[in-house]
Amino acid sequence: MDAELIINLWALYDASTGTVYALAGRAYNIAGTDKAKLDFLKMAARTDYVTAKRYRVPDRFCIVFPDGQEHRCVTYLNAVSDPNAQLFEQIFKNIEADLPPLPRFSGEDVSYVSQRISDDPLCVTTVLYEDGAGNIRPVVTDEDRAWIEQHQARFHGY
Repeated sequence: MDAELIINLWALYDASTGTVYALAGRAYNIAGTDKAKLDFLKMAARTDYVTAKRYRVPDRFCIVFPDGQEHRCVTYLNAVSDPNAQLFEQIFKNIEADLPPLPRFSGEDVSYVSQRISDDPLCVTTVLYEDGAGNIRPVVTDEDRAWIEQHQARFHGY
């Protein structure tokens, strides 16, 4: 099994505004079965967001709040799972651009080849839930989802 580039993506969700305000991503070069790679991505999603480079939500995303205020570079949470939104399109390009070239040896000569992310890479997308106090919790497991539901119920008083 050859190694391949696999990707972790994160969407930072501000619970107080109900918006995604930043994105992050990171590539890994991993060999193994798809299941082993997915298990790795899920494990790394819990911690690696801390060192992953963060990016703004693209300018094409805009929310008009009920009071009429327009906010650019934010989106609702549903855009994270909507493939038509292409929320992470630029993140893939940024990750690929940051990958170091790999040396290719030919006799005594060395050339360098740019790394490329495949058109359909193995990928895990994780929401990072940020509460009003700035605490961030990755939403990876059902336990995380239950915690968020409880937290939101307390925050919104229901």
